[in-house]
This record gives sequence, C-alpha cells and structure tokens, in this order.
Amino acid sequence: MRDEHTDPAESALEIPAPLGRWVAVLTLWPVVDQHYHQLAARCFGDGLAMEWKAFALVVSRTGIAEPGPRPDTFVFRPEWAAALESELEGLGGGQAICTRLVEAWAEEPDLHLVDEITAWARGLSRWDLFERVWLLLGEQTTGLSRPTLEVFRDLPLEARYLHPILTWASGAAASLLAGTPRQESEAVLQRLMLDSAMLHADWSVREHSDEAVSAGTFRMIGERRLPSTRVGQSLEAAWRTKQEIDAFIDARSRQGRSPGRTPQAIFRAFSARLALFRHDPLGAVEEARWATILADWEPVAVIASGVDALARSLSSDDEPSGLRAAPAALDDGLGVRGLRGMGQVYALLARGNHAVRRLDRDALEDVLALVSAEESALAGVWSVRAALVAWQSALWGDPELGVSTLAAEVQRLSMLGREQDEPLGEALLARARVGLLTRAGAFGAATQVVEAMPAHLRLASRALVHVWAGQYAQAVRLADAGPYEDGLETTDRHRLALLRSGAALLDGSADDAMRRDALRELNRLLATSSFAHLALLPTAAREALLTACGPELDTADPRLGVLRERLAGLNDSRDGGARPLHLTERETVLLPLLATDESVPDIARRLHVSVNTVRKQVVTLREKFQADSRAELVRRARTYGALP
Repeated sequence: MRDEHTDPAESALEIPAPLGRWVAVLTLWPVVDQHYHQLAARCFGDGLAMEWKAFALVVSRTGIAEPGPRPDTFVFRPEWAAALESELEGLGGGQAICTRLVEAWAEEPDLHLVDEITAWARGLSRWDLFERVWLLLGEQTTGLSRPTLEVFRDLPLEARYLHPILTWASGAAASLLAGTPRQESEAVLQRLMLDSAMLHADWSVREHSDEAVSAGTFRMIGERRLPSTRVGQSLEAAWRTKQEIDAFIDARSRQGRSPGRTPQAIFRAFSARLALFRHDPLGAVEEARWATILADWEPVAVIASGVDALARSLSSDDEPSGLRAAPAALDDGLGVRGLRGMGQVYALLARGNHAVRRLDRDALEDVLALVSAEESALAGVWSVRAALVAWQSALWGDPELGVSTLAAEVQRLSMLGREQDEPLGEALLARARVGLLTRAGAFGAATQVVEAMPAHLRLASRALVHVWAGQYAQAVRLADAGPYEDGLETTDRHRLALLRSGAALLDGSADDAMRRDALRELNRLLATSSFAHLALLPTAAREALLTACGPELDTADPRLGVLRERLAGLNDSRDGGARPLHLTERETVLLPLLATDESVPDIARRLHVSVNTVRKQVVTLREKFQADSRAELVRRARTYGALP
C-alpha cells in the first residue's frame, strides 16, 4: 500500500489490491457516498468488498480519492481518471455496467439513488424500472430532482403504452413542473385524455392481464374528461368501460389468468370514484371496500378510504369511520396529483360535509383552508367544495352574496371539469342553491331550481321552499308522500319528517301523533349530531319544534346544549323574509287566476262567487304579500314560489 504522501504521478497508477478493479464503477458518480458504494460492491464486488468505513479510509490513504463536499463522501482525484476509465472498459463498458447496476438496484431498491437510476433506465429504455420506481416512491416525489421529474414528464409513447400507470406518473410530473394551479390541473388532464384516446383504447385485446386492466383503467379515467356532444355522455362512456373491465377480469379469472392485486386495486379505487360521480354512494362504498381488500400499494388504500368516507358523509347522517383517519393537512410530494393526495382531499371534504351537518363552523373553515378550489378540481370534486362554501354562506354569511359567489365559482371551475353536469355535482349544487335562495327569500327562483332537479331529489327541497314561503299545508302534503316516494334517500326521508312536523306546528294542524314523530326526529338528530336538518328551517319552525318537544327532551344531554348554542350562532338576519304566508284553499285557487288577464267579474263568474267576495280575497292576499297592486301581488307571489 502506498504511503499517504506518495504522489501517484511518480509511479504506475494501478488500483491497489485491497480495493479491486470494481472500484472504477464508482466513477459513474461525481460524488461517492455509502449508498453508491453499497450498490457497486453488491453488484461487482464478488463478496470481497470492504465495509464502507474501511473502504473510505483505504481510498483516502492510497491517494485515489479525497474528501467530498459533504461529510462522509469522497471524490476521485483527476490524475486517476484515465486508469479508472480503462478499468471500466475492462468491466464491460458504461452501458453494460449501468444495466447491471439498474437490475441490482431493482432487487434491493435504495430511494437515495432514484435520480441516477431513472436517468440510466431512460437511456436503457427499461420502462419496467420506471413503473417500479413510481410504485416504490408511493407517489412521494419531494426528493426528486427537476431533471428526474422532466424524465417522468417526457416519457415516450412506448413507455406509457407498455406500462399504463406511467400515464398517471407522466401527468403528475408535468403537473409538478407547471407554473400555476390552472396549468397543474390541465397537465394531468391533458395526459390522461391523450393517452386514453391514443394508447389505451385497445386495452381489451392485450395479452397480459395486468397490462390490459391497467390500460383499461386509464382509458376509463380519461373517458370521463373526453369531449362529448351531450350532458353526461363522457361519464356514461367511462362507466360502460368500467363494466367491460369487470367482465374482462371475470373472464380472465375463469381462464386462470387473473390480473394481479395492484392493477385490480387501482381499477376498483377509480371505479369507486366513478360511482361517486354518478351519485351512487352505495356503489362507491362497495367498490372502495374491494379496493381496500386488494390494495398492496399504500396510495390505493388511501384513495379508497377517502372515497368511502366522502360517499358515506353524503348519504348518511352517521359519522364515517374514515373521518378519524383524515389528515391534518395534505402531504407534500405529489399532493393531489397522486392517488394518496386525492384520497386525502376526499377525506377532508367528507370532514367538511360532516362539519356542516354538525353546524361546526370552525371545522368547516379549517377544511376550506386546507383544500383549495384548484386542488379539489384536480381531485375531480370541485362541486363538493363549492357546495360547502355555499352552505357556509347560507348558514353563517350573506345568502344573497352566496348566490352570486356560487354562480361565479361554477363558471370558473367548469373550465376544469363539467362536474355541474354530472349527477353528484348537479345534486350538490342544486341543493346548495335552494338553501341559499330560500334564506334570501327568493322562493320563486328556488322553486325553479327545484323543478330542474332529478325527480327523486325534488321532494325534500320542494317541501323546504313551501315551509320558508309560509305555505305550510302544501309542505305537509308533500312530506306525507315522502315514505312512499321511489328512490328517496334516507337522509331526505328524515328531512321530510322534520319539515312535516315543523310545518304542521306552524299551521296549527299538528296532532299528538305528529308531535311524537317530531320528538323521534329530534332525538335522532341529537344522536347523530345532524343539526343542519333543523338549521335549514325558518326560525319560527325551529322554535316551534323545540318548544313542542322540549318537555320530553333530555335536558341533561350535552348535545342538546351544543345544538342550542350552534343554532344561536346562525345568521338569521334574513329570516324575516320567511314570514308565514298561510294561504287558504280558496286563495290557492284564486291566485293563479289573478296572474291572468281576466277581470275580477270574469274570475267571480268562473269561481261561482260574487264580485265582492273576490275583491275581499284580493285585499287579503295583497296584505299577506304586502303588495300595493294586483301586478305587484302577482310578482311577489312568484318570488315566494306561490306561483310558477
């Protein structure tokens, strides 16, 4: 061994025997540390390589290397470059060495070396390694260099075709490198749409089951975003592909060629999302359950849990178990560009939805601060966040301002995704508009929104408008039909029961049976903390219910105190616009006739009553609507929803 002060230039530069020729492999890295040493030694050291500390001491004492820029690192001295390059050629040359290193890394991955491995894998067209890197990262890309992200972004068609999950990786990397939130969203969507149309349309004829299911999944994801000629067409196309993949998996399983767990789990997780967008919470929960069972990659379990929590929060008054696992903030790395980040967005929005149910203003504000509109759009659920913001305005803010804010937000975000045209977005946004409009006293506009809703969603919202407009008899009649309405959600049945009791108490038609129903609903409301069902009623209806049921409620129940405290914190300054407009049966018949061009005498003849009788009823109606003329009476009646 050379003395540590020996000048290498004074003698032949030969690698000292204790090191071995394989030390030349380390020249592939400009700065060498323990990670590089371990990989090279494992691949070329033939089991004879020294441990890192001993190795570093030897290379330093022999003069081959000197301390590097960071502690516990070294760099080779320039005068040894020619000798070491010669040894590299003797080991097979740079490309052969890189191939062996990449394959050795794949057997025992070290994330510290990801940047170099991805660069070599790109040069070798080892797209299987790219897929493995992505799965190993678990989508956490915080430590990746910009050049590595650019490699993922610019993966060729061949790579994305053979390993379809690289479609997602490529879009996510492009999003990370984008300059603005809008560009971030568009980067992911453009990659998904492009590959869906160009690369993955042939998924069903691929030989390998894993590749076929993965390609079909990304075809399905992209189809939801592809241009369509009618409302909902893209979502329907994606769902048809989902059903075709179901059949494909079943057929391949019967042939003994079942796809692996990872592609099936990813498919189920995205199927759960599709079911959610179709406003099928039960289907979303079932698909998410299967994704969780199959998941052998942590991000899939996170997105499945998030979809499950959001679906349950939108369809049930019970607290979803997934809320307890909702993060305190979005992770770094890929954020909402990845499966984990999307799952976190869903879980947080579920928490926000539950906060609205509990009238927990602070918790809702925390969620809205954590998840921006752009992040929710990137996760495909901006309509959920927009609805939460609308309920925030309806319950604690200015409803009139909330109406205009919601309209502007929908217009802005619809450029990133047509969620307002899909069943989930359509239902959430319509209900939020009804809540805002009724509290603003715009009952006619609220009625128009209700009539445009899907048939199975109209009943509870229509009854709500009638209660706010003081049309208690109409509200009771609608609520009576609730238990027999097809397709009615469980939460809507409970809302109708509460609306029916409140309207009957204000109308004076409540009997003992109705009071028992009211007590049962209030106790259920307390048990589930679903305070919003009561908060959405006018103040008079709330007070009537609490007064009627007060003697039977458990005053020692702390939840009753929380309910009263949170009801007191609502913004009821606009509640005066919801004064009772109890119309008699005769007035209900007369009002539409007054909206025509018929004269009072003609109306009297039609109704078979005297002209004086009609005139007295007109005076009463004008008083109820605070109108100075027949024309103003008709206009105000339309505002209150008493006329179409």
